[in-house]
Amino acid sequence: MTTIVAGAFGFLGALVAHDLATQVLHDQPLRPLAGTCPRCGTRRGWFSLHCDSCGRRVGREALLVLLGVAAAAGFANTLGPGWALIPYLGFLWLTIALGITDIDAFRIVDRLNIPGTIALVLALGAASLADGTPGNWVRGLLGGLAYFAGTNLLFLLVRGRGFGYGDVKLSVVLGVFTAYLSWGTLGWSVFITAVIGGLISIGVLGVGLMVGARRRRAGQAEVPMREVMKAEVPYGPAMILGAWVAIVLAGLGAFALPT
Repeated sequence: MTTIVAGAFGFLGALVAHDLATQVLHDQPLRPLAGTCPRCGTRRGWFSLHCDSCGRRVGREALLVLLGVAAAAGFANTLGPGWALIPYLGFLWLTIALGITDIDAFRIVDRLNIPGTIALVLALGAASLADGTPGNWVRGLLGGLAYFAGTNLLFLLVRGRGFGYGDVKLSVVLGVFTAYLSWGTLGWSVFITAVIGGLISIGVLGVGLMVGARRRRAGQAEVPMREVMKAEVPYGPAMILGAWVAIVLAGLGAFALPT
């Protein structure tokens, strides 16, 4: 029953997150479930499958719903029917929205990230008291601090190339909600993030090579390999997926959780 309810909230959360992300990128007031078109910013409503203003049809929203339902069900399996599941579903909503803004505009928007992180961390603290597990929250805070310190170091090492400070600020909420479960969950989150980020980079490089080959066959000027390798790829979605997968794997027994 808990999994079904969580899945329903995942469905709803994907739609809410899509609206919040779209509205914040268009500098609009936040109106969840308005059905805002990401192309032109028109409030088309969620009962319309296309935008009357620009003609855009619903597409990626369906994928987001599937991801939201799957992640929410996985979170429910890991957390069980405790109070902590509520802020974890809020964490899912926030990170979906931030992932969209990073994909669409290469931005982890502070307007969503900072107040959302503060509210969710406090809600998780209240839930941990209600569940009788305040130690988990303390570990979560330490995990958020550790992840934040690590991403700051990475930011300095790469000098902001391919890894912006928005990603650094995103690491706080990811660190809190993974370390709340265990240090191993945080560690696996970082590892999975690196794997996903590497695969995305390889994919971008592969696409660049294929485009270059097609241009060469057509007798057109090739894009220099140096330019292909400089292609900007948002890293926030990899960090978010890494945290989601680690949380779900923790519930599946991939690594031990404290008892």
